[in-house]
Amino acid sequence: MSYAPRRTTFVPTSSSGPMGGGASQYNSVLQTRIAEKKQELESLQELKELSASFARQMEQLQEKLSTLVDGTEAVALIVSNWDSILRAINMASANVIAREEAQSRREDLNEEEQKQLDQRRKTQLPEKLVRVRIDKEEEKPSQ
Repeated sequence: MSYAPRRTTFVPTSSSGPMGGGASQYNSVLQTRIAEKKQELESLQELKELSASFARQMEQLQEKLSTLVDGTEAVALIVSNWDSILRAINMASANVIAREEAQSRREDLNEEEQKQLDQRRKTQLPEKLVRVRIDKEEEKPSQ
């Protein structure tokens, strides 16, 4: 921002002439004005530095937010898969329970076999879940 130069004229107010006491007053006014302008220049330079720092911080914040958005999308994808994962686990567990119930319905089990069956129920895990690739791409063997 630039300002148009101001015309200043000196009109002596004292009777001692243009070089008398009025000149020292004029010089002190000029010195005060110069000091004010220097202070204003320093303030503007400081403002410029702070603005540049603020701009850098905003750019860093934008980078962090874009990373956060990418992470949020990944979390959303994982959460959307949980429904199918829980259904698969439920199906595997239901298969184990159904098999055990079928075995316990048999009436020819004696007391010892019943105890063994109860013990297996406590330690038996659900069916193993196997992950199968369903897309058409063939994996290239690594060399």
